[in-house]
Amino acid sequence: MAQEKSVSRHDHYAAFDGLRGLAAISVVLFHIGHWLNVPWLAANSDLAVGFFFCLSGYVMVLAYGRKLEQGISFISFVRIRLIRLMPIIVLGLCISFLYLLMRVFVKHENVAPVALVLSFALGLVNLPYLNAPAVIGGPEIFPLNGPQYSLFLEIVANFVWAGVRRLNGLIVSFSLAVLCYGVVLWDGIGGDESRTFWLGFPRVGASFFLGIALFHFDKRYLQKLSWGAVVWPTVFFTGVAIMLVTFFWPVNVPALGTWFWIPLLSPLLILSGAKVRLSGTLRSLSLLGGALSYPIYALHYPLFCWINGIYQIIMAHRDVRIEGPLILVAVLGLSYLALRFVDEPLRDRLARYALPKNGLSSAP
Repeated sequence: MAQEKSVSRHDHYAAFDGLRGLAAISVVLFHIGHWLNVPWLAANSDLAVGFFFCLSGYVMVLAYGRKLEQGISFISFVRIRLIRLMPIIVLGLCISFLYLLMRVFVKHENVAPVALVLSFALGLVNLPYLNAPAVIGGPEIFPLNGPQYSLFLEIVANFVWAGVRRLNGLIVSFSLAVLCYGVVLWDGIGGDESRTFWLGFPRVGASFFLGIALFHFDKRYLQKLSWGAVVWPTVFFTGVAIMLVTFFWPVNVPALGTWFWIPLLSPLLILSGAKVRLSGTLRSLSLLGGALSYPIYALHYPLFCWINGIYQIIMAHRDVRIEGPLILVAVLGLSYLALRFVDEPLRDRLARYALPKNGLSSAP
């Protein structure tokens, strides 16, 4: 049986990065639609959160599984992940906090100082603020930056996986994914607000542990197949088309479609993306989209607050035809600047001082 040509890690990341970029931009458009009362805009792109979790599980094993087996400490892994994630989290928090201060001092909004300080302090250490007052963004558990809840869940899942090494296997991870998925089917999806806070853990578990199981299934079975060079690109690009149609369908998909997305469509995208070679302009755009996906996701809410707030001060009304393109362009441009001039330099400096001198990196 002929062996399928190997695909380098960098080629893996090119396809994965393209998916990340598309998903991140879709989430921005979804939130613009909700914040500016255009609910049909990217109406189902909230499904991207589950995709991010699933892809994270696959990439965690790909990037760190062998290093953990070879003996890097749990503390070193924690440092790696915090250096990777926290600079942008803190930057987004500071942008939102300054906006809240502007509302207090310019618009004279009545915000309790304790709530103000507590929201900032908890956000700095990426911990939820349960029962936050509505004036600062409650009932979101991260009132200064709502999407930060998924980054909190991401970090929790990463640490649980690294701390309990027995979870890093096909049978155990698949069983955990099925168990968490059953809870999601029974109780629904949540995690972003105080009343649904605990539902975030089965939500991340269903997708994250499925991603781990996918990696081991891929390594154990799919890499031995000879027909993948022809089939996987077709599966991948068909899956991308289905993803975009689903995300941008102007009405909410039925619940059945949501349940198929987590255990079927997301995994197919990831498995096929791991087998696809991208080249030329598509590869370059994919790598750029992947690099920008995290700052886009983590910064789009704080940037929206400022742009929408200033626009309403000047124009005294909302207009999605002007604000929508303005917000999207600003998020893309400022995310690029944040990546190049804040996130990457800061991560490099922190890695030099905080990581062991054995070639470990804070990427991906």
